[in-house]
Amino acid sequence: MFATFFLAIGALFFWMVFKGFSEQEIKGRGWGLNIRIYHRDSEPIMYWVTFASYLVCAIWSTVFGILMALKLLSNHAA
Repeated sequence: MFATFFLAIGALFFWMVFKGFSEQEIKGRGWGLNIRIYHRDSEPIMYWVTFASYLVCAIWSTVFGILMALKLLSNHAA
């Protein structure tokens, strides 16, 4: 169950990275409940920092999900 959760979170972050790269704008959380949109041309530093943060989250959650799934499969095989 946790493997599925982490893989779903990884897919969500990969979708946000893909959408942000293709549309040249990315959504980021502001203070409180605000949602900020960073454009690649007008705010390049915040765009790339947010982009890199989402990419790191996508990679790590996918890796954790795969590792959990492999551990689950190896426990069933033994």
